[in-house]
Amino acid sequence: MAIAEVRVYAVPLETQNIYTMSSSRVATPVSTIVALIDDDGTVGFGEACLATPHYQSEHNDGVRAALELLGPAMLGLEAQRFTVVNAAMDATIEGQRAAKAALDIACWDLAAKQLGQPVVDMLGGARSDHVVSYHVVGIATPEEAAAEASALQDQGSTRLQLKTGGRLIHDDIASIRAVADVVRPGTDLAVDTNRGWSTVEALQVSNACASITMSLEQPCATEAELADVKANGHHPIVVDENATDIRTIARLITSGLANGFGLKLTRLGGLTAMRAVRDLCMASRVPMSSDDAWGGDIIAAAGVALGATLDPRLSRGAWISHPYHGVHYDDANGPRLDGGNVTLPAGGPGLGLVLDPDQFGEPVAVYR
Repeated sequence: MAIAEVRVYAVPLETQNIYTMSSSRVATPVSTIVALIDDDGTVGFGEACLATPHYQSEHNDGVRAALELLGPAMLGLEAQRFTVVNAAMDATIEGQRAAKAALDIACWDLAAKQLGQPVVDMLGGARSDHVVSYHVVGIATPEEAAAEASALQDQGSTRLQLKTGGRLIHDDIASIRAVADVVRPGTDLAVDTNRGWSTVEALQVSNACASITMSLEQPCATEAELADVKANGHHPIVVDENATDIRTIARLITSGLANGFGLKLTRLGGLTAMRAVRDLCMASRVPMSSDDAWGGDIIAAAGVALGATLDPRLSRGAWISHPYHGVHYDDANGPRLDGGNVTLPAGGPGLGLVLDPDQFGEPVAVYR
């Protein structure tokens, strides 16, 4: 069995609810969906969608441009030989992990369908049929942020991520304090700045909020800045944007800089790379998330599948963007929030989704 055709689709995912970060607001990212068709007719689906071009070196148009090289390189490969597939992609183009992630995820979906089993079983097996999720409280006034945090907890959420940055530091401090005042026992609070503070600002926040139990997620842009905040601040550091590959993640664990990770499938290059990082984090007892920046049911299902294999005590959750864009590719099985959890899709082998490629429109590229 070998991959005989690669189809690439472009699917806009318009934001229905406001999603703001330190230096940008998500509008209508265009998701890239790939379909790998094996010579036996089996189809595997993958996806990559970057929320904005501000927080990584890649962007959505670039994903589809990279697939002009990577798509033809997949032809003739066996999907289940993940190491061979990833080596072939790396030999074709340097970097471009988001495009590679879409193809890697499609290989897992295809291989699992051919074996008649769920992707989660191929990843080692689910520890639970649902995965804890976290919900974002966007940049807002202290009163608005506190009201949203309260409403989310009423709905069952026990993981809150408060966005900060891109405004006066005193406004950030006020919002953190307001949200902390309504955080209930059993709810975790992470303050995520998406690299938006200087070291001075991050330390100012940490000092002003020293009595608040919370983590600082990627408060600054560089490892050197994060190390400074870690050494002189009062809160655990969760590394997100700087967690780009297993070598970097291993160094951040060994140095003690990272108390946890916000990990994205498209930043690492797909499920094959994320599986290796998972094993490292679980062995090192360092918490991690399994999610992505944006996207529909395909990338969400992949994140939830990997997230279901984590030790629940070391899981920071599996975030999905569905509450913000409201689009399902599979109305019956598409991952969705139920209180504070996401349930594994149960539509059959592979990622657990039943997908009709016609819903994505005409392919923007076909390689055969």
